[in-house]
Amino acid sequence: MKNALAVLVVLSIAGAFGAGYWLQRDRLIEAQAEATALRHELSQTQGRLADAEAKARLARLFGQYLALTDAVASGNFGEAQTFSSAFFDQVRDASRTTADASVRTALDAILMRRDTVTAGLARGESSVREVLAPIERELRRALGYPLATPDVAAAPATRP
Repeated sequence: MKNALAVLVVLSIAGAFGAGYWLQRDRLIEAQAEATALRHELSQTQGRLADAEAKARLARLFGQYLALTDAVASGNFGEAQTFSSAFFDQVRDASRTTADASVRTALDAILMRRDTVTAGLARGESSVREVLAPIERELRRALGYPLATPDVAAAPATRP
């Protein structure tokens, strides 16, 4: 009887241990699955954050471009030179750090106009506005803004 009682106690303890083990194991598996899902969500969120930060950098460049064009439009070429220098330096930095090839292409196209803009501003030429116009299109393209299409209404209409 003592042996049967001892076996019963040992089996009860083993059963309790086994039940507790399986319960904890199930909780561990659930926690691991949740952690994996959260890591995936974190990775996606970090990607979206990086994209948003890149857009914000480009938007700041666009703001600097607008300040430059305002200075040119008002004929303040000294201030425009200051804006131009800072603008093109930041375009160069953004071009080096961006991972998006289309954005890099747009920024490189902007950088190719630096010497022309700098020389025009140094001479005080208001024709610099014409050189700045393509820069706006490149910035809009880099930001994903819609580009203006040629005005179809301006073309003469032909009737069949």
